[in-house]
Amino acid sequence: MKPINYYQRLFQTSYQLLKVRAVNLGWLLLLAILTTLHILMLNPGLVGIKIVLIVAFLTGLIFELNLILTAFTTNKTILNQSDLLMLTAWHRLAKRWLQLTGLVVLLAILWLPFGDAGFTAPVLNLVMLPINWVDTFVLQRRIMVVILAVVYVVLLYAFLKLLGFLRVTVKPELVPISGWRRLVWFVRPLIAVWLPMSLIEHGVVLGLRALGAQLSNGVGNGTTLFVLVVLIIFALIGLSVFLLAMVWESVAQPGFQPEFDEDDEPLHTMAWFPAGLVVLLVVLFGFQAFHFSSVAATPSLTISHRGVIGTNGVPNSLAAFKQTVKQKPNFVEIDVQETKDGHFVVAHGQDIHLKTRTGIKAADIQKLTFNQLKNQWAEKNGQTTEIVSLAQYLKTARQKKQRLIVELKVTPQDSSDVVQRFAHQYAGQLIADHDFVHTMSYQAVLKLKQLNPNLIVGYIVPLNVMSIKNLPADFYSLQAIGLNTTMIRQAHSVGAPVFVWTPDGIADMQVMRVLGVDGQITNQLLRLQRVNRQPLKQFNWAIVENVVNQFC
Repeated sequence: MKPINYYQRLFQTSYQLLKVRAVNLGWLLLLAILTTLHILMLNPGLVGIKIVLIVAFLTGLIFELNLILTAFTTNKTILNQSDLLMLTAWHRLAKRWLQLTGLVVLLAILWLPFGDAGFTAPVLNLVMLPINWVDTFVLQRRIMVVILAVVYVVLLYAFLKLLGFLRVTVKPELVPISGWRRLVWFVRPLIAVWLPMSLIEHGVVLGLRALGAQLSNGVGNGTTLFVLVVLIIFALIGLSVFLLAMVWESVAQPGFQPEFDEDDEPLHTMAWFPAGLVVLLVVLFGFQAFHFSSVAATPSLTISHRGVIGTNGVPNSLAAFKQTVKQKPNFVEIDVQETKDGHFVVAHGQDIHLKTRTGIKAADIQKLTFNQLKNQWAEKNGQTTEIVSLAQYLKTARQKKQRLIVELKVTPQDSSDVVQRFAHQYAGQLIADHDFVHTMSYQAVLKLKQLNPNLIVGYIVPLNVMSIKNLPADFYSLQAIGLNTTMIRQAHSVGAPVFVWTPDGIADMQVMRVLGVDGQITNQLLRLQRVNRQPLKQFNWAIVENVVNQFC
């Protein structure tokens, strides 16, 4: 099949469908609901209204898909009478509503890796996991990712099976297609529609980034807002065509050339008033997104990840720390592990490489005592360093008057009282020096706050796919990948700052600033300090990038 012929027939079908007034109005209504939901997602509250809009959108999408399938398979008389078309679609929906409901729900889940489709990822940030499930999900995240990948494949198969069922239900004369051969119904629209749309959108953002520094504030802001609105409209059209393409593929790409009565021609044109309403809502959303991001783009706290700047030393080493503090970071972040005999040493992972007379030997910190470790040299990227205790690191930090964020590594191999002993030995000094603690174990967060209410304790969230509103902490350390404004506003709504890890590129740092994070944990401290000094107009492109990422 020639690509040009494919696009020509797909867009011709889309255009002809828009002439069917019922389909036209229904789709514009769905876009209006989706854009309204976008606007509300810029605010942390109104959860009930958001849920109502989500349900309304999914319900409307079920009926709209049924309406499109009905239009594909009905006659001229019905197409020329909107009331009769709606009645026919309603009768047919009674026979296939369950399959269509499953199809829409599965599509909302399957779309997550390809962009938020306007609302799906922020919706996940409204899902509250039970507290006793959180540590299992986070600490066993690698296993969970594998499980989720398997579940994704199963759901994709179920989605294609439902499409195949609708194929023979809607058009019984078609030959059934079984197995993974149906994958083309999902993959071809993905490659033909979504991928080019994504490349165009991100290409425009790159162009805006290159142009931004050359424009004055007023012209730059106006240009950014205009480009933002255009890209949102383009994304909504692209996603609409993508969804239509999947349905069109599943019913063997029918040629749709309806014959409309000449007397009813005015009825078979774009419904301009609702279309104007959608454009108005898009403009409102674009303006609010631009305004909120501009206000949020304040300088970030500078936090040196593992106490290094680039390659100025071995991570978590005192030698690197002494070099790093000369650049005056707001905080230095370090990692702490428990040894076999219950001491605490500064190291990132359990597995380390020790330098011996015969070469480099792999070792497990939790299988060695502190005495076995303290005279050893650890190797990393060709550099070596002594393994130091947390007590020694804290002493040096106090001498340098440098504040720390200590990550307490919690693993299944730790002793049962690791949190209690850590708090007993170090909480007092951490409080006195105004240092912070954060950890990936939420049970550890709760225990540390229970033992020492004055200790500032944060929760590290490695996967941005759940709500944090039911997981109170003094601050949150969030993964940069997949971060969105919903999570940040959730944290700010309960008065907790957000630190993000680990943006190292200038572009990533700018994106994090317009998202409104309070601090950035980075391996490139000097780069972040330069970004903090940049004028706001250089961040306009990042505002557009954040919105585009919600669609593709």
